[in-house]
Amino acid sequence: VNETQALALAATSARELNAGFAAAHASAWQDAALAAPFAGAQRALAAAPLAIPGVPKRSMLGWYFRRAAIDGMTDPFFLEVILNPDLLDVERPFVLAHEWAHLAGYAAESEASFVAWVTCLKGDARARYSAWLTSYGQAMRTLPPESRRLVPPLAPGPAADLRAIGARYRRSSPIVRGAAREVYDGYLRANRVREGIESYDGVVRLMLGTRFGPGWTPRLR
Repeated sequence: VNETQALALAATSARELNAGFAAAHASAWQDAALAAPFAGAQRALAAAPLAIPGVPKRSMLGWYFRRAAIDGMTDPFFLEVILNPDLLDVERPFVLAHEWAHLAGYAAESEASFVAWVTCLKGDARARYSAWLTSYGQAMRTLPPESRRLVPPLAPGPAADLRAIGARYRRSSPIVRGAAREVYDGYLRANRVREGIESYDGVVRLMLGTRFGPGWTPRLR
């Protein structure tokens, strides 16, 4: 896990985003399309028995999610998945797979995100594009400015998608967002997640430290 690997992941993600943009935007997204890839990801990670995907529920929390820039959550009491209604179609596959990973027993945010990434890489064009958007952002954040300049530039389409995601984030409330972050950070630390909210970014270590076989299937040790 080093800068060279992060640069390679960022470059691969950029190339995949440029190549996959048209196919990812060719048709409307259907959540059911992610069920089979989710099962495949669980099998690749030697999970048994397989978790059943949850149908995202409508919730009065939608307004709060918009203001707090929360993409989604898994209700810890009823095990129901709730997503931000403003998610872009290119974001939804990864966020949904992340919440499904929680249903599968992956409590750590970094692990749930890794399962989501593997799930989406096994999915259709929209799901794969969602995965590469995530790994592009994660890898780029780890690189110093001089190394970022070595990453292939994004085509206008993917660049526009990233701007749209950024615009959605900026429509949230800094005050509500900050308060929500503090509350959830405390919740995670109380549940023995030492990194707190920063644990989300730990997924990049899993992306870089995992060996993959054909079809981006993790090789188990």
